[in-house]
Amino acid sequence: MSEGPAQPPAGEPNPAWDYPADPGLPPPIYPGPPAGFPGAPGYPPPGYPGYPGAPVFYDPYRPAKPPGTNGKAVGALVAALVGLLFCGVPSVVGLVLGVIAMRETKRTGQDGYGLALAGTVIGGLVTAGLVLMILLWIGVVASGFTLV
Repeated sequence: MSEGPAQPPAGEPNPAWDYPADPGLPPPIYPGPPAGFPGAPGYPPPGYPGYPGAPVFYDPYRPAKPPGTNGKAVGALVAALVGLLFCGVPSVVGLVLGVIAMRETKRTGQDGYGLALAGTVIGGLVTAGLVLMILLWIGVVASGFTLV
């Protein structure tokens, strides 16, 4: 003989399934403060207040800014300026190093972005002048121009 779950006698409601006859009213909702009165102050921000002049967000897990000026930025400016003296060949190196140094200083936060920018601009102008000089020289040679 198998017995199922216990059933209440016929005609009586099951107390586990039955709802109360009179649940009453819901709890009252209190209105906010009257007009003209400020509300209660909120909670203070989490954590301890920092000392005066401290950075607003300090992340101890973020790597610190590398010290000093980026060496590639210095090299870019030097190579671009040397390219002015030696017919523009080192200025190509200054242009390439300047672009690399600008990206690196933005990524790491290291100093030297202005040096890299100056090296890139000077190197680019000298390289453009070198290319124009070579194209002009090729045009003169190809035209067969002679001074005599």
